Amino acid sequence: MKETHLNKHGLSRRSFLGLGATAAVIAGAGLAGCSPATKEASGEAGSASSGSAAASTSTASFLVAPDAIADSDIAETIDAEIVVIGAGISGISAVRSAVENGAKDIVVVEKGTTWQYRSNQVGCIGGKIQEDLGIEIDKNAVVAQLMKECGYRPNQRILNLWAENSGEAFDWFLAPSEGKYVVEAESDPYDGESMSVRKMHWPHPDTANIAADYYPIFDDCQICLPDNGPYIEAMVKICEDAGVTFMYSTFARQLVRPDNAGRVEGVIVEDMDGTCKQINASKAVLLATGDYASNAEMMEHYVPWSSRFMSIFPNTDAKGEKTNTGDGQQMGMWVGAKMEDGPHAPMTHHLGGPLGVDAFLLTDIYGNRIMNEDVGGQPLQNQISRAPKKQLWQIFDSKWTEQIGYMDTGHGNVNWFVESGSDVPNGSYGKNAYISLEGNKDGNTPGFTSYFEGPNALGKTADSIAELAEQMGVDATALQATIDRYNELAAKGHDDDFGKRADRLFPIEEGPFYAFPLTDTVILVNMGGLETDVDFNVLDTEDEPIEGLYAVGNAQGGRFLVDYPLPAPGISHGMAITHGMLVGRVLAGL
Repeated sequence: MKETHLNKHGLSRRSFLGLGATAAVIAGAGLAGCSPATKEASGEAGSASSGSAAASTSTASFLVAPDAIADSDIAETIDAEIVVIGAGISGISAVRSAVENGAKDIVVVEKGTTWQYRSNQVGCIGGKIQEDLGIEIDKNAVVAQLMKECGYRPNQRILNLWAENSGEAFDWFLAPSEGKYVVEAESDPYDGESMSVRKMHWPHPDTANIAADYYPIFDDCQICLPDNGPYIEAMVKICEDAGVTFMYSTFARQLVRPDNAGRVEGVIVEDMDGTCKQINASKAVLLATGDYASNAEMMEHYVPWSSRFMSIFPNTDAKGEKTNTGDGQQMGMWVGAKMEDGPHAPMTHHLGGPLGVDAFLLTDIYGNRIMNEDVGGQPLQNQISRAPKKQLWQIFDSKWTEQIGYMDTGHGNVNWFVESGSDVPNGSYGKNAYISLEGNKDGNTPGFTSYFEGPNALGKTADSIAELAEQMGVDATALQATIDRYNELAAKGHDDDFGKRADRLFPIEEGPFYAFPLTDTVILVNMGGLETDVDFNVLDTEDEPIEGLYAVGNAQGGRFLVDYPLPAPGISHGMAITHGMLVGRVLAGL
């Protein structure tokens, strides 16, 4: 796994292990004075209808607009030009961009006690780091692959905004931290604290023929160490120095749009004491409120097949509740905004076993081979979700150290074996790039043996297939037959059964033999947001822009659908920065 750095702002992206879940919950949550009465859910959603209630014939309670907060309950009115709801990476990027382009009188509303972030990966096409390494990426090829993996449902023009501007945006993101970080292997081994920017996988092993990949993965991803936090902190300082007002521990409750017609005029917020305030926005309100993976009712409504996954990001609001509860999507729908049509895209990609999601043999719990194993983490999890007992076994033999260099390079793959305690190739970072037997000297990468030794180890190892089968709880005859057939295909150099490419079809014949169970993963975020145009202006249910209302980051739709795609690792953060930069320019020009 990638490193884990838990601090006051968030948790690393690869740690693997506000509003309440519904409007009804909000009404009963003990928020004195400001929270409105809630209408009962029924078959009619009125002005709050999403236009895409895909998973339920009845109306979920979060789709029913609560009663308007009375003027008499508003204790204070604040005037601003621009209000940004959400101080995460997309919101902060938007605010910094806006002030750098001349915008003034900006208020940021954040329900956490401070600004928010998580993870350390940023995906872009171009930019100084890639240029210095000689990395060239065909932006049209990336966007085409994203469209294909998302069933051709996204708005390609919105994806193009990222593809065409993300190199500039990443350089812009790093600029305030210039002189504080080093690039690539200059700081190797990583000490766990210093600022360093590295490639996820670079260079590729000579044996990895990535041109033939079934699911291509592009070299767009940079790892920001120790995580994104210090880089965002430098942007926050720019905003604070420019006079931006940050209202932390403040909960956005309702947008102000009289009669759900005309422009959005502001937002009503509530502080920790239950005091209501109305913030008037003479130019715009920007929703940068994130996703809804921790809202159980929204998950069950839009993506019931993924509602069982646990949301693991630890960000909490000032009341200790999860932050990613779909606040912006709900408030937008209550004033007539359109939730994008589904299927929405849960980010549930698997990271595989000790050798990642490399293309080693996979069997079900009965010892049967079930698939072409040469796929990424999201297709892998899709198969696990449909396998008996939601479990597969990853099986390989003692020659794995020679074989991983032939595997894919990208999201969840391992393709370098290094001696314990040695340096890694050109700064490639974390378990998703390399592995050693006992762990590496950076202290962030578990050793291979830790997966198979000790009382809590899940992996199984044996000197014979029969013994391995016994440890796995699998019928030995069935497993031996599967491996015999697999070895026959490997010797033939052609996978007649599932079509896996020959150069990743390795026989299992020299002990010790290994098996590792792959079970359900967790959910990181759930992609589903409000429809916008290419200027980030939110659209209503008739596909017309709602004046004064904008959305960015995971509150914006049109980007990822069906499954979260993996050809461009780090694209979610890269898009948050890029689109934040672009919408900030839009807001400054109003």
